[in-house]
Amino acid sequence: MKNFLLTLNIVLLVLVGYLYYLHFNNDKRQSHDTKSTKETVQVNGKSMVAYIDLDSLQNNYGYYQKLKNDFEKKQNQANDEITALQKKYQSRAMELQQKAATMNQKQQEAAMQEINKMQQELQVKKQSIDNELYNDNSKMKEEILRRIEDFLKGYNRNGKYSYIFSYEPGFMFYKDSTLNITPDVIAGLNKLDSQNRK
Repeated sequence: MKNFLLTLNIVLLVLVGYLYYLHFNNDKRQSHDTKSTKETVQVNGKSMVAYIDLDSLQNNYGYYQKLKNDFEKKQNQANDEITALQKKYQSRAMELQQKAATMNQKQQEAAMQEINKMQQELQVKKQSIDNELYNDNSKMKEEILRRIEDFLKGYNRNGKYSYIFSYEPGFMFYKDSTLNITPDVIAGLNKLDSQNRK
């Protein structure tokens, strides 16, 4: 019986020692994993990854705001033009409809052709305006992206960052705010634009 208890105590002691070893070895492994993760973000204390918050950039970049306001004015003018054409079409269609009872067959056919022609012209004009607005919007986005990319080339000329991402809500689930360079980018872009205006 004594031998059994002694053996059991030795086995328990070995197991406790093994668990003790695993516990502290696991902490070292986690510490190493955390360190290696930080090393992927930093090399020699320099961040390799950064991001720009697009919402913040759009709200605070002066040139973007100017282009956006110009585009919205053009869009409103286009909508007004379409509305005026629709009213003209509806007014003429109602006028011809009221006269329809007093028209002969030839006049009715001519009235129908006129209404169809006006409707087609309205659709063509609307499509043309929509295409023009779409192209203007695409050019505006390309211009903004080009300016941001050109600025970032200068901003990162020392090679501090390997990647600079854009952040949009719903696109990323987590972001480390210490990697946010948006304020620098906004300040730099606005300063560059003010210098170019002089």
